[in-house]
Amino acid sequence: MPEVLYSPCAVAELLISTPEGKVLANLRLDPMRAYWVGRDSHCDVVIENSAVSRRHALIFHVNGRWMACDAGSTGGLDMEGGAVRAAQLSADAWVRVGSVYLWLAAAGNAAPDWIDAKPDSLATGRPDQIVRLTNESLSTEPVGDVKETLVVTDAFGIVHLCADLSGLAASTGSGSPRLTVGRSTAVDLQICDSSVDPVHCVLALGSEHWSIVDAGSASGLLYDGKRWFRKRLEDGITMPIGRFRVSIQRIVRTTGPVVSITSGLRASGSEPAARKPSAFLGDGDADDAIKL
Repeated sequence: MPEVLYSPCAVAELLISTPEGKVLANLRLDPMRAYWVGRDSHCDVVIENSAVSRRHALIFHVNGRWMACDAGSTGGLDMEGGAVRAAQLSADAWVRVGSVYLWLAAAGNAAPDWIDAKPDSLATGRPDQIVRLTNESLSTEPVGDVKETLVVTDAFGIVHLCADLSGLAASTGSGSPRLTVGRSTAVDLQICDSSVDPVHCVLALGSEHWSIVDAGSASGLLYDGKRWFRKRLEDGITMPIGRFRVSIQRIVRTTGPVVSITSGLRASGSEPAARKPSAFLGDGDADDAIKL
C-alpha cells in the first residue's frame, strides 16, 4: 500500500474566538497529530472555563477533513444547527466549546470522497487480510522490548493485528499521537468490514493513557452495556469496533513479529511546531493564560 502523505494544504490554522468574533488565540494544526481540547492542563488547547470538561473534544484530520469530536464532555459540542457529536471544521463551520468558538482560518480544498477498503484475497478468492495498517514504511521486523501493543481481534478471539505503539507514542511535535480507525482507505488502521464506518473512531494518546474516541460512527463504542464517546484503554479494557475488538496490552518482551508504528505519517513540506502546554500560553509564560 502507498505511504500516507499529507500535502502542505492539509496543515491548517485553528482559531479560538469569542461569540463576537474576537480571536483569542490561534494554533497551527499538523494533520498527522490530534489535538485535545479541554480544561485539563495536559490538553493541547486549554480552555479554563467551568463549562468545559477536562477533556472536552478531540480535533484530528482525515481524508482532507479537519474534524472535531465530542470526547464525552458534559456540555457537548454545538454548531449553528444545534448539538453535534462530530463535525467538520472549516472557515464557514464552527463548533462551540463552553463559551468559545473553534474554526479554521481559511477554507481548504474540497474533501475527496470516501473509498471503502476491501479485504485482500487469496488465490481461492477467500478474504485474507481484513485488518491492516496503511503505511508501507511500518516495520514488520521482530522487536525486543515492547511497552504498549495494539491488538485487534474478531468476535471469536482470532488476532488479526498486533502493533507496537511505542514509536508512535514517543514521536514529538505539536498535538498528540493518534491513529484513525475505520473502513476507508484514508484511515491509519483499516478494518475491512461492513460493521465498521468509513471513519469509526480515533485512538489518541493522553497524558498517560491511550483513549478511543467515537468519530460519530453509526454503531458507536459500547462497553459494559453503555455507549461511550471516549474510553481510556487501560489494561483489561477491550472495546468493540463493529464486529471487531481493540485493546492495548502491555508486553514486556516478545520474539514474534510485531508491526512497529512510527511517525511515518507526515506532512510533506512542513515541520511540526514545538509543543506548548496550551494554545493560550506563551513560551514558558503561564501569566499569559486566557481565562474565560
